[in-house]
Amino acid sequence: MTDTELKHRLTAAVDHVDAPSDLVHRVRKGGTSRLRRRRLTALVAAGLTLAAIAGASTVIQYLPTPAPAHPNINDSGGIGSGDPYGFMMKGPTRGDLAGDKAFLAAAVAAWEQGRMKGYDKERGIYDDLRGESKVYWAGNTPAGKAAIVVQNSFLHEHGNMQIDREGIHTLVGYVGTDAAGKVVYVTGSYPTPGPSLDAAFVTGPAKKQQAMVVIDLGKYMGWAYKREYTKAGGSVRKYTPLKFEDGVSVVKVPLGTDPYALQVSLVPPDEHENYQVVNGLPPSTSTEDFDQRLWTGDKQPDGSIVKVTWPMTDGADALAAGANEDFLLAVVGQSDPSTQGTYLPAWVGYGLTPNGSTVLLSELQLDPDPTHVYAVVIPKSGQAKIVQGGVPDPTAPLPVKIKLPGGQGWAVAAKDANLSYRYGTGHWSAPRKNALLVPAGSKASVKVTLGTSTHIVWLP
Repeated sequence: MTDTELKHRLTAAVDHVDAPSDLVHRVRKGGTSRLRRRRLTALVAAGLTLAAIAGASTVIQYLPTPAPAHPNINDSGGIGSGDPYGFMMKGPTRGDLAGDKAFLAAAVAAWEQGRMKGYDKERGIYDDLRGESKVYWAGNTPAGKAAIVVQNSFLHEHGNMQIDREGIHTLVGYVGTDAAGKVVYVTGSYPTPGPSLDAAFVTGPAKKQQAMVVIDLGKYMGWAYKREYTKAGGSVRKYTPLKFEDGVSVVKVPLGTDPYALQVSLVPPDEHENYQVVNGLPPSTSTEDFDQRLWTGDKQPDGSIVKVTWPMTDGADALAAGANEDFLLAVVGQSDPSTQGTYLPAWVGYGLTPNGSTVLLSELQLDPDPTHVYAVVIPKSGQAKIVQGGVPDPTAPLPVKIKLPGGQGWAVAAKDANLSYRYGTGHWSAPRKNALLVPAGSKASVKVTLGTSTHIVWLP
């Protein structure tokens, strides 16, 4: 199969796929974060593959200085091993609370009670437990006491369980304390096939001081609590080195940080290994569960959502069929790939500039960040250029307005509005609905008419 054939097949596979705005809420309500990540990640997998085929460069995450070496208790854990959490069953309990018998007993009790309320119970994770629970680590954190509990289980093939083999696996339970100081079950994890592993958890009351506990897997790792958006249209995380002691690294989470923005990674990053941060917070504590896109396509009578394309100029009809794919190729290829979920573009504007370059206009939301808008300029020859439009204001008369490079004008959009442009006090152009490409000119403005309301917006 040629690259072109593969590209067309992947495109056909995801052409009508879109992430429902409540998908994450529904999955987490079921009690598992892993399914949420896998289902949302699948939506962008084809886009990332296409980006690789097209040769799009990916922004590299980096550390200012190399992470320090740290001793590993066992080199058998981590992604790719048969039982990645198995090493945690060996040796005595670690941490500064290892001798606190009352807390250890409370941690085990919280794990044994809390796990039975989650979706993993329905999946048969705990049907065939082997041996006793053990506390791998117990310690103080900036958000109170916390612990990691492990236990062996024989995992059998099950209708909604993902395992690479039947047999003994080590389960992990994360325990913390609530605002009242009560020991509580946070969430749990079990090893699944694929390049992803839960390596850290967040503890502490929502919207108050929280902490992240990262398991020592014997690797150079770093952590980040936000991504940065570059002027070149990409995004990147800069990782701070993790320091491990007693089998974990404890990080004080900056106040106000959305826990779903936290990320841990190998340093340097490895596209074949993906480490996740989990927590048991309800959906209302995070913006990640809410679709923040400007526009989500057109809703059909049966409730389905259809992606839409909007011509911004005349003579660009040939661009319509591939507009969504080409936008995705460019922008996802330059975006930070470490996401727990991505909301794909459901609309795209397309058109031709005066010099014949293609312009694509849309948005992309990388959770839990606000959505960002982008213009992609593809010249007749040469490399595509991404223009960062920043975070749009959904209440503005003209939410999307991006100045294009090289004197190519502006790309603007306002769903369901009629858009016209003029220069100075000249005549208005013929109206165009939803999206418009404004050629470069002095004192350009756009007339936005939506229903009975009309606004004049000056372009910078």
